[in-house]
Amino acid sequence: MNPLNRISCFVLLALSIQPLQAQEAAKPEELGLSQEIFASQGEVSLTEAELDAAISRIPVEFRLQYIRSGDRMDQLVSNLLRNKVIAAAALEEQFDQSPVVQGRVALAGEKELAEAWIQRKLETVPPGDYETLAYEYYLADPERYMSIPSLDVSHILISSEKRSADEALQLATELREQALQDPSRFDPLVMEYSEDPSKTGNAGRFPNMTEGQMVKEFEAAAFALDTPGEISEPVRTSYGYHLIRLNAKRPEAVRPYEEVKPVIVENVRKRYLEEYRVRYIKSLLTEPIEVKENAVESMVKRYYGDNLELAPDVSRE
Repeated sequence: MNPLNRISCFVLLALSIQPLQAQEAAKPEELGLSQEIFASQGEVSLTEAELDAAISRIPVEFRLQYIRSGDRMDQLVSNLLRNKVIAAAALEEQFDQSPVVQGRVALAGEKELAEAWIQRKLETVPPGDYETLAYEYYLADPERYMSIPSLDVSHILISSEKRSADEALQLATELREQALQDPSRFDPLVMEYSEDPSKTGNAGRFPNMTEGQMVKEFEAAAFALDTPGEISEPVRTSYGYHLIRLNAKRPEAVRPYEEVKPVIVENVRKRYLEEYRVRYIKSLLTEPIEVKENAVESMVKRYYGDNLELAPDVSRE
């Protein structure tokens, strides 16, 4: 087993068994303290504190799902160790002594600090009355939450791979006659004759078929059916001939609030937090930006010298 892939196994094992001795989760202020080594690659190591720092970038509501995904954790640890290996090579060559590189590191640190602070503000903002707001949104524009037309259909496929098209059509026609004479025979005929391999799992039934899910010939014939129990003429597709029975037809309709409530509440929550984020940042940026006189010209000369023909036009209107 690849050593890194063991993370997936350990995560799944840890989350699927009852520990012999219960251990409480660390408090937020306790994270980022442990210098125990979590993983290593060659001469570089990743500590638990560093892993905590990386995981902290994931929004709280998604962390458990992320940690449960062993593949994602594998990739995260792999990326962190890769960066450490590359950084170690840079340090060995004293590349970090370059003033420009030091500036880039400082800017990256400021960016991380700013993002972590905004994340913290959003995690601690008093929640809004999301459910009330969600219901108001629903009442204001219920047509926004329309269901798309769908069908509940069952089908029998007579393949043309093992027989000629004419033979497939003949058998499909005979089966249709049997089903018309005794509608209760359709489902048993599916299991006996249909050559759609998915019948073992769905008994030939597609309970929520919408436009774009099936090949166009099948779709056109299915949506042309009007009455539950109606059976189509044999429909030819690239797979062979199909007999399609309509079980139910659901037209476009406004979905009940309880059905769409979770989606609306989540959208309201995201909008509430985004509006808070924008307001908070705006409250910090009250002072105007002032560019020092001649600073732009000085910057251009640092890169292009006095040969300004090579420089881009940075003049302001």
